[in-house]
Order: sequence, then C-alpha cells, then structure tokens
Amino acid sequence: FFFCWAGNMKFVALLSGGKDSIYATLLALRHGHELVCCAHLAPRRRRLSSSQDDDHHDDEDLEEESYMYQTAGSEAVRLQVEECMGLPFYVREIRGKSRNTSLVYEERGHDEVEDLFHLLQTVQKSHPEIEAVSSGAILSTYQRTRIEHVCQRLRLTSLSYLWRMSSQRALLDGILDDGGIEAVLVRVACPPGLLPQKHLNRNLRSLRDDGTLDDLHGRWGMHPAGEGGEYETLVVDCPALFRFGRLKLEEVVVVCDESDEGVGILRIRKCRVEKKMEKQESGNESEKGNGNKSITSHHYSTTALKGIVDHVAQSAKSQLPTSNSTMQSTIPKSIQNRVIRSMHLPNVRIMKGGLCHISALISPIACDNNYSNNNSNDKVDEAEAAVREFLTITQMLQTLLSRLTSSSTSSITPQDIIYVHLYLSEISHFAKINRHYQQYFGTHLPPSRSCVAVGHRALPGGRRVMMDCILQCDSGRYLRTDAIDENSTTDSFLQRAMANHHHPLRKVLHVQSLSTWAPVCIGPYSQANVLRSSLVFLAGMIGLIPETMRLIQSDGDDYAEGANDWELELHQSWRNAASVLDGLDDGGGVAGGKLEDCLGGLVYLSLGALEELSLSSVKGRGNGGGANDNDIPWEELWSRANSISRHAVSCNGGVVMGKVDGLSSSESNSNSNDGIDPTLYDEDGMLYGGYEDEETWREISGSLPATATVTATANDASESETPLLAVCLAELPMKAKAEVELICASRRAASCLRVVTSTPCVQSIAATNPANMPVNANMLWDTGYDFVPSQNNTSESNIMPSSIQITSVARSVGHGCASVSTVMATWIPHGDGKLDDSFESDDLFDLDIAGLLNQMIDSSITSAGAFQDSDGNSSSLFTIDNILNVRLYYKAAIVSPGTSGSIEAEVVNDGSMLRTELQSVLKQKKCVQGYKVDATGGKSNGISSRNNNDDIPAYTVVPVLGMSFIHPIGGSSNSDEHGKHGIPLIAMQVTFVDMVRMETEMWIRYGHNK
Repeated sequence: FFFCWAGNMKFVALLSGGKDSIYATLLALRHGHELVCCAHLAPRRRRLSSSQDDDHHDDEDLEEESYMYQTAGSEAVRLQVEECMGLPFYVREIRGKSRNTSLVYEERGHDEVEDLFHLLQTVQKSHPEIEAVSSGAILSTYQRTRIEHVCQRLRLTSLSYLWRMSSQRALLDGILDDGGIEAVLVRVACPPGLLPQKHLNRNLRSLRDDGTLDDLHGRWGMHPAGEGGEYETLVVDCPALFRFGRLKLEEVVVVCDESDEGVGILRIRKCRVEKKMEKQESGNESEKGNGNKSITSHHYSTTALKGIVDHVAQSAKSQLPTSNSTMQSTIPKSIQNRVIRSMHLPNVRIMKGGLCHISALISPIACDNNYSNNNSNDKVDEAEAAVREFLTITQMLQTLLSRLTSSSTSSITPQDIIYVHLYLSEISHFAKINRHYQQYFGTHLPPSRSCVAVGHRALPGGRRVMMDCILQCDSGRYLRTDAIDENSTTDSFLQRAMANHHHPLRKVLHVQSLSTWAPVCIGPYSQANVLRSSLVFLAGMIGLIPETMRLIQSDGDDYAEGANDWELELHQSWRNAASVLDGLDDGGGVAGGKLEDCLGGLVYLSLGALEELSLSSVKGRGNGGGANDNDIPWEELWSRANSISRHAVSCNGGVVMGKVDGLSSSESNSNSNDGIDPTLYDEDGMLYGGYEDEETWREISGSLPATATVTATANDASESETPLLAVCLAELPMKAKAEVELICASRRAASCLRVVTSTPCVQSIAATNPANMPVNANMLWDTGYDFVPSQNNTSESNIMPSSIQITSVARSVGHGCASVSTVMATWIPHGDGKLDDSFESDDLFDLDIAGLLNQMIDSSITSAGAFQDSDGNSSSLFTIDNILNVRLYYKAAIVSPGTSGSIEAEVVNDGSMLRTELQSVLKQKKCVQGYKVDATGGKSNGISSRNNNDDIPAYTVVPVLGMSFIHPIGGSSNSDEHGKHGIPLIAMQVTFVDMVRMETEMWIRYGHNK
C-alpha cells in the first residue's frame, strides 16, 4: 500500500532471448534500476553451447511447448548475456510441466513455475543484494501472475514495464525504434500468414517495414507484436545493452511440426559473437545517460498534463461566485464530543444471491494508550493502540463470518470479502496495521480497498480504526476451484456458481508488478473486484505515476498558471482509474471498461489540497491580500475538483478503451486499425487530429467528445453524466492530496443494459424542529451509545429564517438492477443568500435530524428506481429491501485559517447522534413497509445471520471536513435552483442492488446468445 523504495533497485533480468524481455530490461534501466545479472529457463535436452557437433542431426521431435516460457532460440541466450552484455548468467533446465493451467496459480509440485522459483533462489544465493526481477509480460495474465507469485515468495519486486504499455503496433515500434532492437524470427505459429520456410530467420524490422505484419493484422487479426503466440524472436543486437558484440547466426535449420504445417522453429546449429569496440562507460551509466529519452507509453509528461489541468482550472475559476462565502465554518465550538465511552455492534446486511455488507466495525472499547502530552513517543503509542483496536476488529469480524451460515457445509471466510473500507484517525497508523491486515486477508487475490484518515478523535468515542466489508458468499472458494463434483447433491452458492458459465461469480484484478499501466497493488489489495460480470468495485486510486510509484508533481512552483499539485494528482487518479477499468476482464468474453460506466463514486481531497490552494491564493495576491487572507477557498476547491472530474470522465481520463488489447467496442469504426472509438478521429480521418494524444487534441482544437458536451440538455446528460460526491478529509495515503473511489457497471452490463443518470430530484423543506418528532415515537435508542437525545425543543421559534434543500441524483444500470444514489441536504438561507445577522450557528443543530434523514432516504429511493409505466404512472423499482448500504457523510470539524495560508481543523463531533438517528430511521422505514423478521432473522436468500435480527440496510457514518455535490448537469455544486449558495449539512451515498434481477436481465440480453 505504501509502496516506496529508497531510490533504485538492483534487479535480475529474466530473459528468454526475445524482443520483449530484452526491451523490458532496457526500460527497467531507463527507470533508474541497476542490472546485476540475467537468468534463463531452458527447455530440456536443448544444448546451451554456441556450437554443436557436426554429426548432430536435428531430426528429433520439437520440444514440448511451455505455457510459461519461450523455448525457441534458447541456444543463443548464454552468448547474449555473457559475451554481448558482459554480465553473469544463470540457467536452469525446465523440469516441470504445466500442471496448474488456471489463471490463479497456487504452488504445486513438479509445475514448471517451480523451476523459476528454484532458479531465482539460486540467483539470490549468489547475489543477495537482488531486490527485483524484470520480465517481458505484455498481456498474458497467466505469465504475470506466476512471476508475481514467485517474487512474493522470495520477497522480490516484479518489474513488468511492458504490461499493458500501449497498443500492439505502438509497442512493436517502440521495441524496434526506441529500443533499437534487431531481432529475427525463431518460431512461427500463424498459418496461413507466417510460414516456417518463408519467414523463419527473417528480420523483424524488415517484416514491419515492408508491411507484412500490418497486412496479416488486417487480414487475419494477427497481433503485430506477436502477443498471441504468432511468432517468437531472438534478439541479435540491442545497442544499449549489447555493448561488447552482436550475435551472428552462422548455421540454422528450419524444423517443422509434422502435425501442423504452419508451426516451425529455427534450430540454431552454430552462432558466434561479432565483437564491438568496447565503450568507456559502463552499460548502466550509458543507459542512465539516456534517461531523458522518451519511452513509448500511454502516459503524459508532467508538462502536458499540467497544461490540461491549467485549462480546466481556469475554466472552473471563471465560474466561481464573485462574493466570498463563509458558509463552511458553521459548526460551533460549543458542540463538543459527548461520547467518552461507547459500545457498538456492527450491522450485517444480507442480500439475495449471497451478497453481504458488514458495516461500522469498531473496537467495543477505545484502547487507552496512557500517553501524556509531554511524551515524545505519543505517535508510537497511538499507532500501537490503533493496532490493538484493529486486532479486536478482526476478531469481531471472524466471529461474524463464522455465524454467517450457508446451505453448504463450508463457512464464510475472509477470502469471500471483495472490498474493505478502512477509516483511520491518522494515516501514519497504517504502517503498523498493515502487517496484521496482510496476515488476516492474505496476499493471494485479496479484496480491493480504500483507506483514508478522518482525523484525531473523529471516530466514535475517540477510536482510531473503523472498517466496513463487502463480501460474496463462496466467492473465495470459487476463485480457487478448478472444477466441482458434478455428482454432488449439495446446493451451495459454489455449486450454482460453477454451473453458471455465463456470469462468473467473481473476478479479481490484482497486478503486483511495476509497470507503466497503473499503480501496483502492494499492501495487499487488488485494483478491482468484479461481481457476477456486472458490478466493478474499484480500489481507491491516488495520483501515483505507475512506473515510479511516486506522486505526480508540477515541474516548478509557478502558481500563476493556476495548476497545483493536488489538481495534477486528481487528474492522474482519474487516469489510473481508467487504466484499471481498461484492463478488466469480467470473465464473460467482454474486456475493458470506461469511466462512463461509473454508477457512483467519491472524490477525496485532503486538508493538504485545501491548504495548497489557500497558499497559492496568498501568493497570487502578494502582500496586498488584506482581509481576504482569512478566507478558506472552499468554493474554488469544489469548483476545480468538479471541472477536473467531469473532464476526466468525459474523455475517459485520456485512455482509449480497448486500444492496448486491439479490441473494438460496439461504437468502434470497423475500418480503424486499433479498434478505436471513431469520435477520436477528425474529419480528415486523423487519429487525435494528428496530435500525440486525445487530451492535447481536445485542448488545442477546443473540441469535446460527444459524451461531454457542456451544453447538453437534461435528457442528454441523463445518459452520460455521473453523479459524484467530493469530500475533504484530514489525510490520504502516501501524503496524497486527491483520491478517487468508484463503483461501476462492467462493460458487458453497460453494453447490454441501459446506464442512465436520473433527473435531479430537488425538494425544499422548512428548517424546523417540532417539539414532538413523530419519527422518533416509541423508537428504541439501544444502539450501544451512551448518547442522550437532545431535548432542545423549547425554543420560542421553531422556524429558522431558512430552508433545507435536498438534492438527489442516481445513476443506474438496467431497470431495478443496480444503482448508486447520491443525496445532499444543504441549508439555504432566505434573503440575499448570506447568513442573517439574527442567525446563530447553534440553530443548525436544532433540526429534526430524523425527519431530514427520512426524507433523504425516500429521495434516494425515488431517484434510484424512478420508473414510468405505459400509462404514465410513476413508481420506484427499488425499496428499502434493495439497499445494500447507506454511507452518510457529515461535517465533523471546525475548519479555520491559520497563519500564512495554513488551514487548521478541530474535530468537535464524532457523529454519535447521527448514527443513532439513522438507525432509528432505517428501523422505522422497515416497519412501515410491513416487513416482519422471523425468529431467526433469516430470509430466503440462502444464508442467514444469527445476529442479524433487524435486517435493515448496512450503514456507516463518516466524519469529514467539508463536502460538495459534483452535480451532473452543470451549475454550482452547492447552489439551489436560483443560484443561492448554501451550507452542505449531510450527504449520503446509497447503493441499491438486486443481483438476481441483474443476472437475469443480462442473460436475457446477452448470455443466452453466447
């Protein structure tokens, strides 16, 4: 999770002799790592010498092909390393077979993967300084996961800089032109395109330059870079690596497979090294000298990205209100934390199909670290106390899982958990928590995760850790099971899932290799989990540059242009999210994903982002800022975040879906070489209008993608715009200032079911606090808190000079299948839009909170399931039974300006009242619906919880510093229909799911045709 190394790593290059592994080694050097030696796995009975006896005949059968390693050209690899590169060489014969051929590898004796383990183990003994392993995996998940598995066991870092780096043709051009690699074909398996007698020993560059590869790609769909196994190569020269010589193949024989006339290899009978003039500088130093040379990649340079953010930021700034708003700092210091000690039981929500949500896991009692303010080890003690709380939470979770029973004989385990929300009081605590987190969840196919810090004493009762979990029954065993007993009579989730060939129960994207694709997941957590080929739960993405795993930064300290580091980070976060979605495989034959498939999400901004914006404002004003120096730039923060996020979604973060895989979407131009969306071509048919990438083209030409037209009508926007919630928190991982967390429809679900955004539902209510609140009548307050409800109902006037506006927008996939509804309650003052002189901030807490929460829940249901029948009657397809969880955000701290542009936050409310009220509202709504829970608390959903007697939606209350609605249809994020700005009071994100209906709808429209 906090992946950071102290500079460069010493690595061993895993070489096959081909172009991919050589170019991957070159890129690892370009990124500052130090090459120590090379290792190679050779096929059995293949001679490793550069020469062979003259009386030896190549009439033996072809070697058994390996699923894992390239075997052709192995004879010359020793010469490549020892004589051309001048490096130590380690080799091992492949003794195992491909026994475990599933994508998920688990250690198994006599498998060829174990040969790699033993080879690298030998290298480690001779070179204990080795920290990493480079490999040439491009698109093969089979190869990458096995290399990562071995690296994990040996505590090495996997370097895979070619992984999903670019399109096949662009990658080939990078290898030949950027890498300067000369290679010949040593194996072909692409009839009728590539033939052994015609193409073996041909120069790869000549095949590209004469159009042969492009012609085969156009006629037969052959991968230009050979990633589909169409051909394999042997590198004879690479100027940056082969410093001492180049290979000369003097005697070769073409050997064909008699069972398949289109398959053949080039057997190297004799080869030698043609010496070069020795260079004065070492290879590593020479290559470091080329560090500024461009690397073929889909990532922007920082300068180009900064220009994009500048443009978006200036656009956002022009939309800001002219008058400064002081609406955010409204929580009075008189409201203090009343909860000193609190006992809390988590809520378990069980849905149809075995989907569960366990919310608000916190330690029963806050751990006392017995520290004093004069103790220099305060931070250490706090972290240790956080660890004790986390261990208590895992014990509670384990107890809950053991009590969740299914019709199968197996119990639910942590392997079934697909997503974890981890809320800490301080992000520094995670360093110690992570070791125990890893022990509990494991490192193999772990859940996706989002981890943020909400502030000291912001969690209930001064606790330091709170956790939520989403799990799918039997999904852990599903991922680790190759086949089931067809004669079994048990009716378990696993049995039914294995029999369902249309919709895999769960797929996990867990890439642990450093690459140019997306940030590596070390922690452990997965980039994404896909549930039933329909819903994607994306891990929190921060603004890391994937190849360096460092946060993106501006090139200088020039604030005049308007782009701050947090803006660059936010844009990079969206780009990383788009890259992860593009790399998805839902298991149903449809790969990829787009940001427009997002149903809902969060944009996290840290206090550091707000402070950076404040500092830039102070610098921009110079010494003449005057009273304005005390302003907190909330509106500018939200406006810029709004513009950057909407721009990123509109252009998919600059990532062209399917381009790396060479796949065409339903919208693609059938004549385009890379299957790219036709809207990415200009009127003359030039990709990106002739510019280097889409973002530059959009910026220079001023054009927008069809899905991002700002002047779209409400109906058009409902098809494409995504409602998002932006919140400001104390800290984010790795001192990041921006993070993005998304729930998306899979590309398959989005392609066969309609994904739409509802028309915003806006209603205003009087800000009242009636003396008798019927919503709380006869409601039990036994939520485990020592909190006593406020009885401040004796005010002479129960009507404040204001109103509360409730705005809700939902984005849904299918009719009644899944939806995420974002709701915000905003206090709107009457009059000129400013706080009246007679208004006291204490009055904000004299509201009917339960009534407000009740209306917000109703509004979320209305937005999510809005449906109009043929007679024009409106109804909702969702009820409270379809709510998986309610996540409520409230402003918990007083945020005030410090000195020299700094920002200070003081937590004054841990949300105990809101938790109590929210549970009461959910209980009451369940009763009003007429639902009765049986004696066991179970439902006919296949599993039950002996503790889940309420059967209400799971709920979590999250303290934040500020919040804003990233509105889907333009306008200011916190304004009413008349443009008046207000104070965001409470925000909700409500997730609705009906997985049975979702799977049925997808099967009707997609699955039964497959």
